[in-house]
Amino acid sequence: MIKLTPPDYSIVTPLVSKVPFNTLFARVVIDNKVNGQIFVDDSLHPTVSLIVHKYGMALLCGNAENDSFNDKLVRFLKNTPSVELPAKYMLTYPERWEHKLASILGTELLQADDKGDSKVMTRDTSTSFLQTQRINYQFKPSSPLININIPAPFTLKKIDLDIYGKIHETQHSVVPEQFWNTAEDFLENGIGYALLYDNQIVSTSFASFIVDDKLELGVETTETFRKKGYSIYAASALVSYCLTNRYEPVWACRRENVGSSRLAESLGFIQASYHPYYCMPSKIQNKN
Repeated sequence: MIKLTPPDYSIVTPLVSKVPFNTLFARVVIDNKVNGQIFVDDSLHPTVSLIVHKYGMALLCGNAENDSFNDKLVRFLKNTPSVELPAKYMLTYPERWEHKLASILGTELLQADDKGDSKVMTRDTSTSFLQTQRINYQFKPSSPLININIPAPFTLKKIDLDIYGKIHETQHSVVPEQFWNTAEDFLENGIGYALLYDNQIVSTSFASFIVDDKLELGVETTETFRKKGYSIYAASALVSYCLTNRYEPVWACRRENVGSSRLAESLGFIQASYHPYYCMPSKIQNKN
């Protein structure tokens, strides 16, 4: 398992180009737009690659039969203290990886059932892996976005430097700093909106990744304001931005994230495809 240096990241582009689902998080690492790590089996002619985004999203693609690579892969995924950027969640392609990881991980692998449930609470989450699914959505361009009026006394603002600096004070998971290298990078090359109440950040929606004409949405609501339907306001503003600026809005979430699924469908997204998704030890109760 060889770690590439950033100037060599593009060597894995042919492997990633074969993946038929959303790989924007891997593309921004390959393009050196955001920090990450890339590992391969051969630095000149790789047949398998693991791409890790700074947020912890990872893509494993290519040949599943390299035993030497696979042995080092499992040790890396267990998040040993020496790992610089650990993988928290992982997508795989092709289908052969599903069988290979089941064989390699054995009893360390939990399988979610058809409803997305698993026996998480009866197992040691520090050593178990969870296999579930990630849902990729498609926006229906024929469906006009409903005009959503912001209820008083809430206000909606574009994320600026002041709001960017406040987001991490109340939101800690899906936030811009997890997806962009710096605030300056986000403000220059990204976009996002925040719903505010009495100067408090209620909900945010921002571009997690922008690649070519595709923009993937990230959405987070401050814990004290959750389960009240507030996330639709900032999210709908970002979808409107996409349509106005000719970006294709992209949405994906873990199958267990019912709130994200409902929000996506209320905005005009439909479920398009489902893919094996692995949550690393100690991360299996997080629904990203």
